[in-house]
Amino acid sequence: MQEWGIIVYSLLIGVLMFFAKILKTWVPGLNKVVIPTSLLGGTIGLIISLVFAPIIIGEDTFIDVDLMGYIVYHALAIGFIALALKRSTSKIKKKIWSTGMLITSTYALQAAIGIILVLLLFSDKFVGSGMLVALGFGQGPGLALSIGKMWDAMLGGNGAALGVSYAFLGFVFGGTIGVLIINIMSRKKGYAKPKNYNEEGIGKETIEIDTVKEISLLDGLTTQVIIIAIIYGLVYLTLIIANVGLAGLGNIGDTIFGLLKGFNFIIGIMYALIYKQILYWLERRGKNVKFITNNYMLSNITSLAFNIMIAGSVLTITLDFLATYGVQLIVTAIFAGVATMFYLRYMTTKVYGEYQDQYFIGLFGMLTGVASTGLALLKGIDPNLETPVAEEMVLGSGTAISMALPLFAILFIPSLTYGGANELLWSIIALVGCSLYTIIFATILLFRGRKKDKA
Repeated sequence: MQEWGIIVYSLLIGVLMFFAKILKTWVPGLNKVVIPTSLLGGTIGLIISLVFAPIIIGEDTFIDVDLMGYIVYHALAIGFIALALKRSTSKIKKKIWSTGMLITSTYALQAAIGIILVLLLFSDKFVGSGMLVALGFGQGPGLALSIGKMWDAMLGGNGAALGVSYAFLGFVFGGTIGVLIINIMSRKKGYAKPKNYNEEGIGKETIEIDTVKEISLLDGLTTQVIIIAIIYGLVYLTLIIANVGLAGLGNIGDTIFGLLKGFNFIIGIMYALIYKQILYWLERRGKNVKFITNNYMLSNITSLAFNIMIAGSVLTITLDFLATYGVQLIVTAIFAGVATMFYLRYMTTKVYGEYQDQYFIGLFGMLTGVASTGLALLKGIDPNLETPVAEEMVLGSGTAISMALPLFAILFIPSLTYGGANELLWSIIALVGCSLYTIIFATILLFRGRKKDKA
C-alpha cells in the first residue's frame, strides 16, 4: 500500500506531537525547559524506532528515511511561502539591520568553528560535516536537512541526518542552557522567574467575518491554501524548466540543478514576494484585495508546516549514522553552542543601548534553535513581550537572509571542489571567508555602537 506512505507518516507525526503535548502538560519538569512539542514528539518516535526496530525487523529504523525527508523538504518550503505571504505593517529601522548583521555574523562564526574542528580533529571527514552546524543551529532542521541531502555522497549517505542532528542538539543546548541563563539572571537582576515555559501565544488577531448569520473560517483557509498551492506549483514548474535547460551542461548542470532543488523554499519566497507586490500594485489602483491574504490563517499554516518539519526531521536519524558521526556531532555542537553564547553576550552589550539581556537571551535561543525557541526564552524575562525585542528579532532575521547570501556561496566552496587536488586549500579559503564575515560584521557593529555611546 505504497499510496498511503505520506498519509501514514503524516498521521504518525500528528500522533507523536499529540502525545508529546500531553506529556509536556502533565509530566512535572518537562515544562521547565524550552523544548518544542514537535521536537519532543519526534524524539519519542526516534527512541522507539532506534530501540525496537533492530529487534523486530532487524533494521536501524522503522522509518523510510527518504520518504520522511521528502515530507520535511516540502514542509519547509510551504512554511516559508506562508510566512512570506503575511502582510506586515512594521517599518524597517536601523536597529533591525544591526540585528540582521549580528545574526549573520553568528552564522559565519558557527561555520568557522565547524571547519576548524574538522581540520584539526576529524580530518577524515568532509569539511561540510562541520559547516552544517551553522545551518542546524542558525536555520533549523529543514534547511540543514536540505543542504545535507545535497552533500549526501560526500558524507557517506548521512548528509540529511547530520544536518538534522545538529539542529536537534541546538534545540537541546538552547532550551536547557537558555533556561539556566534565565535562572541566573533572575537571581542577579530581579527578573520574575517563570514557573514553566508553555507554548501559548501572546497577542491578539482581528478576524473579519463576511456575514452575521454564518461564521466560517473555512473559506479564508481554502483561499490561503490555494494561493500557496499555486505558488508552489510555480516552484515545481521552475525546477522542471531548469532541469531541462541545464541538462546539456553535464556535471556543472547537475550541480546547479541540485542547488536550485535544495533551495526550493527560496524560489517559493521569491514568488510569494512578487505576488505581494502585485497585490500592493492593485491596492494603489483602488482594488480591494485585502481579503485575499489572511495573516491569521497564514500564521497557522506556517506553524503547522514547521512543526511537521521539526518532528519529521528528527525521525530521519539512524543508528548507523550515530555510530559514524556521534562524537563529531557532540564535540562540534558543544564548541559552537558555547562560542555562540559568549559571542552574543559580548555583542549585545555593545550593540544595544537598552534591553541588552532581552536581546541576548532571545537571539541565543533563535541562533541555537529556531525563532520560536528564542521567543519562548525571551518570555522568560519579558513575559508579555512588551519590549521591541521580539519584533526586531523576527524582522532582523528577514534582513539576515539577504546579508547571508554571499555566506551561502562560501559554504558551498568545499562541496564544489570536493575530491580535487586543492581540496584542502579550498577548505581553508572557506574558513578564511567565514572568519572575515564574522570579523567585518562585528567590527561594523562595534563601531556603530561606539558612535552611539559617544553621542
